[in-house]
Formats: sequence, C-alpha cells, structure tokens
Amino acid sequence: MNASTCSTGAPYLVAAAMTESSPTEQTNALLAAVVASSMDAVFSIDTNARIQTWNSAAEQLYGYMAAEAIGQSLKLLAPDPTNYAPGERFLRVLQGEQIYFETSRRRKDGSLVEVGISSGPIRDPSGNVVGVSVVHRDISERKRSERDLHEIHQWLEMAQEAGDVAPWAYDSETGEVRWTKQLYRQLGYAPGEVTPSLSTFRERVHPDNQVRLADIREKEKKAEPGTQLQVELRLLRPNASSSWIERRSRVVEHQGRRHITGVNVDITQRKKQEDNLRFIMDELSHRTKNLLSVVQAMASQTARYSESYSDFEERFLGRIRALSQSHDLLVSQNWSGAPLLELIFAQLMPFVEDQARIQTTGPSISLRAQAAQSLGIILHELATNASKYGALSVPAGKIMIRWDFVPKSVRLSWRERDGPAVKSPTHFGFGRTILERMAGDMFGGTAKLELLPTGAHWSASIPQSLIVKPAA
Repeated sequence: MNASTCSTGAPYLVAAAMTESSPTEQTNALLAAVVASSMDAVFSIDTNARIQTWNSAAEQLYGYMAAEAIGQSLKLLAPDPTNYAPGERFLRVLQGEQIYFETSRRRKDGSLVEVGISSGPIRDPSGNVVGVSVVHRDISERKRSERDLHEIHQWLEMAQEAGDVAPWAYDSETGEVRWTKQLYRQLGYAPGEVTPSLSTFRERVHPDNQVRLADIREKEKKAEPGTQLQVELRLLRPNASSSWIERRSRVVEHQGRRHITGVNVDITQRKKQEDNLRFIMDELSHRTKNLLSVVQAMASQTARYSESYSDFEERFLGRIRALSQSHDLLVSQNWSGAPLLELIFAQLMPFVEDQARIQTTGPSISLRAQAAQSLGIILHELATNASKYGALSVPAGKIMIRWDFVPKSVRLSWRERDGPAVKSPTHFGFGRTILERMAGDMFGGTAKLELLPTGAHWSASIPQSLIVKPAA
C-alpha cells in the first residue's frame, strides 16, 4: 500500500502489488479505513488506465459496485464512452505530476455528475510510477451555486444598466475603492481603464460641486454606523460631456472594520426635466401676462367703440374666440409656431360654408406665437367685416389671400372680390385700429386697409424674425 495527498490537500490511497518493503498490516488496515470512510470517491488505476481499487463513496457516487468497476477501463465513467482515450492529463500524472481539474463524469444510470478530480502518481519502492491515485469529489451543488451566482450577477448588471445605478465601496482603513462596470461608464471610462480611487472620482466632479463632495465625505468620516447620506453632483466626462448623479452612501461597520458603501444614480434626465419644467413655468407666466394684457386692451378698446352692451358682447366674444383658435393651433404645434395656412382657415371657416370661397396662394411658412395671436385677431376682424358688409355677405363673394417672401419679410395681402359695392364708412371703429395700428405695431411696419370699389384690400409686411421656419 502507498498513500499520499493530492494537490488540493485531499488524501488518496490505492492498493497495488507491493514488494517485501510494504507497510505493516496495521498500517494497511489504517489506510484502508481512511479510504473506506472517505466522503469522496477514491480509487486507483494502473498505467493502462484500468481501475484497480474502488471505495464505497465511489459506489455511491457512480452507482457501480466495486466488483463491477474493478478491472474496467476509465471509459466506464467517460461522458462519451464510444470516443474515449486517456488524455494528456493522464500522461502528465504518469510522468510524476499531480493535477486537479473539474469536469463531468457519467454514472451507471447514464446521468452526468460534475466532479473535481485530483490525481497523483503511485510509486513503487524504487520510485517508479506504477499507477495513478484518483479522488473524485461531487461538486454539483457548488457548480449550481456558481451558476446561480453568475446568473444573479448578470441580472444585477442588467438592472444597473437599465436603471443607470452604479454601486461602489470604500474601505476607510485600507483606502481600497471598488467600482462596478456601470460606475466606470457613468464616469466616461471603459471598465478597468483607470484605477478606482477617491481622487479619480473627484477629478470627474464639476468644479462647482467640489466643495459639496468634500463636505459629504467629511460627514461620512464622522457619521455613526448606519448613517445614510446623499448629494447631487454634476460630472464632467473625459470627452467633455456632462451628466448628473445622486450619490447615496451608507456608513457600515463590520467586525470592527469601518467602510462606506453606496450607489450613484444617474439623474441627468430628471435634471433636464426639472430645467424644462422651470422653463415652461417661466414661459407660461410670461405668456399669461401677455395674454391678459391683450385681453385687457381688447376689452378696453372694444368698449370704447361699441354702441351698446350687446354690440360690445358680440364684438368682444368674437375677438376672444379668434384668440382662442390661435391658441389651440399653437398648442397643437407645441408652441413651436403656427402654420400660416392653418391659421387662415381656423379663423375664416366659421364664416363660410364652402372652403372654395377662400383662395390662398403662398409658400408654407409658420409664424411665431406672438405673431400668430395678433394675425389671428386681424383675420377674424377682416372676416367679420366681410361677413357683414363685404364679400362674405353675398353668395358669390370670395376672399383672396396671398403671401410671398420679399427681402427681410413676408408680404401678406387680403382682397375681396364679387362682393357688394363698397360704401365709405361714416366713422372708423376699433376694427380699423386693429387692422392698421395693431398690425403695424406688431409687425414693425405699415399695415394698410383700403376700401376700393371692388372690395376691401388689406396688406402688411411680416418681418422674417417672426417666421419660425418653412412649415413641413
């Protein structure tokens, strides 16, 4: 008998033909007892890879009784017995090397079991290798745990990427800093590109937030275990792009060692939304004030030129509706501008049943919000007058609206055709004030209303600064 230990420290023992210098029967019995009581499968093979000994743990692991296994080739346990030959590992052991590897082996029932295999040479008293001792340990549970752990790790990485959450840890005693892959990405690095450290992280923090970072680190030094802290920081990546994180940390003390764990949550999108919300609130306040000023001016001017309350009500509500229609159009375009053609029909269609009575010619353009509101009221005023006194008051009347680009502006005109004979008014009301003065003030030029024998003619120039872009 000859006993030794494998490279992992596990004992292995085999029985072989011995010379007169064999151990005593007492030693043989002791070694045999060790092998018999081992929880690992222990067996030996000769130099031809045939099984020579087989303990009870091997019987339990593989399902073969000793009488079935002894004398058989190692292909008995091979995953594919039809394609088995002793490999280079077997040759290495025969040359005196001790090895350990992990693989799968086949049981008697055909199922596979994952095992850790330790092998070493068996030598005779002269030192010649006469066989191989083998220990097989069932590592199925460990492998399953490793796979589960790997799967959980993959899930965590996916969750971190999806939520842009980057865990980290800092050992305040050793100074060791650990980052996850996601934290590298947050800082603009490839995983492993730089060595994790407090200073490396600090370099990526915006200069305006350096004091804030220093303050939170000072609090972490003095905080009691269990204390949680958080701070918002702006980061500057190596490629000059910026982002925002919420740095959350917790002070932990374990077995007398103090360290800090935390996560960095990317809040760039939230900060953008907050900025957008502030902009929207400021813009809403500004536009509301402007709108109230317009309504107040319309109410005051309409009242001044109205002959009665019913006259005021009709005129004022009509102008409010015109303003509302312009607003609806702007809202539908997210306040990016109002397409001129849509604005024209939004204001004129309430006055006609046949769209063919409105003839439009001009390129596709959009007006900025303030210009769209004013032009909406102007178009309403023109349409109101046309429906009462002009082309829209008779079935055959038509409205021709043209616009085109001229240097630095868009020239817009309104002409009425086939309406009743035009009579010069005895006085001018607020409507004319809207059509000339308000239009001139808004568009920064001259707006002109002419009552020609063929019908009303209104024209104005709209500066290109009030044009958003050619409408899509």
